[in-house]
Amino acid sequence: MEHRLCHEGCADGTRVNTAPRGIDPRPWPWLLLGVALLALTQVRAGIGVLAWIAPVPWLRYLRLTSGLRSRASFAAVLFAAWTLTTAKIASESMFLTLAPLFALPIAVSQLGAYLTWDTLRRRVTPALAAMAFALALATGEWVIYALTPFGSWGATAYTQLDDLPLLQAASVVGIAGVGAVVSFASAAIEGALASGKDASALLGWSMGIVGGAHAAGTARLFAADIAQQETVTVAAIATDSDVRGTPLPSREVTHQWDRALLERTRAAARGGAVLAVWPEAATLVWPDEEDAWVASVRNVALSDGIDVVAAYVTPITTKPLAYRNELRFVLRDGHVEAPYAKHHPVPGEPAVAGRGPAPLVQRDWGRLSGAICYDYDFPGAGLERGRLGADLVAVPASDWRGIDPVHAQMAAVRAVESGHSILRSTRWGLSLAVDPYGRPRAWHSAFEPAKAGVMFAQLPRGHLRTLYSIWGDTPLLVVALSLAGFIWRRSPALRIRPGDANVPR
Repeated sequence: MEHRLCHEGCADGTRVNTAPRGIDPRPWPWLLLGVALLALTQVRAGIGVLAWIAPVPWLRYLRLTSGLRSRASFAAVLFAAWTLTTAKIASESMFLTLAPLFALPIAVSQLGAYLTWDTLRRRVTPALAAMAFALALATGEWVIYALTPFGSWGATAYTQLDDLPLLQAASVVGIAGVGAVVSFASAAIEGALASGKDASALLGWSMGIVGGAHAAGTARLFAADIAQQETVTVAAIATDSDVRGTPLPSREVTHQWDRALLERTRAAARGGAVLAVWPEAATLVWPDEEDAWVASVRNVALSDGIDVVAAYVTPITTKPLAYRNELRFVLRDGHVEAPYAKHHPVPGEPAVAGRGPAPLVQRDWGRLSGAICYDYDFPGAGLERGRLGADLVAVPASDWRGIDPVHAQMAAVRAVESGHSILRSTRWGLSLAVDPYGRPRAWHSAFEPAKAGVMFAQLPRGHLRTLYSIWGDTPLLVVALSLAGFIWRRSPALRIRPGDANVPR
């Protein structure tokens, strides 16, 4: 039989229905329910509360089935589900190829976590199996955003973007740790379905962890509310640029964009802003005009007394298309910093990746750093700027309908992790200003008209040092490795030697 229901630990494959009374033992409905819950909770337009139970159907499927064929079916469905879910961001046909590209590493990392749980549940306590599942998922997320070019898309923590108290835990354990809290609760719920009243202690521990994280986050936000903070006025500047590929716009068109950007920057200065941030690819600067263009921005910064983060692209070749995707700090004292090039181009983007440390300039209103769009999908980028003591990070960005507004909300989590404010000025998406607690101070959609093309915001001065900015993901990895070592020592059944015949299958 393809899907056998075998009592846990039985070696002869006897078909025994161990499903609790009232639970349908047929496996396929659980598999399909998991697909639906994933699509409803992840990537875009997610229902956060459903994420707490989203893994449960797939854990049930694994418990109710056995055999290589059922595991292969699960792996195929997992990849298909993530491909369909990721396709939610592909509002334009050109982005459809991104769906399987981003889905594959997520599905592979999660498959490892589910199969780890499936192996351990027969040999260790439900609590240890649940912990292993949560930490394996969290470790897989860390591998993706720390070691691959795919960033933190698919992280469990992003299902909770509307749960600000819970997200405060990212200031201690990062997004992988926040996701582990959610995943542990899911495994505990599945354990209760499997074991009934015997899982009451596990559920109690899970509820305690979830409640404790929310209580601590609420206290942190309450303390921030009563603290007196000086603020500084900043502005996000809209652009008319539609640079996205070939054919490139004419010089006449780019000069029109430049004039509009400079006038809006002047309007920001008249409104009291000390900083104006342009969106990613706010204009296209031709190589032979770059010096003159920088001089024009510098003249506005000097004459109107405003610091400018000017973001632009400069073509290198057109066949094939390649360009520099950069920003410049043009300061009101006339100083112009060296360009910062986008360190993490989106896979497939024809931009030359930048190298070198994060920029940091000292201003009388605080320490300013910068990054470009997809850079802030990587927690490591926020960590670097947090460790530099940045007070505010300017993030020129360029989105599309399919990732609006979730992409801006994802970037805002870097503020919580690393203790700095963010001003994200976005073309074709949500411009967003958040404080070091991830609280929005101003927002505006590029798809709605903006008065004078300027979004003003008041952001707090100063840097908030966080534990995560000190130790990063090291504690998470240490705990995961320690748990693996503990389970390995306590569970001889896991150490299978070649030729062993009497081990549970």
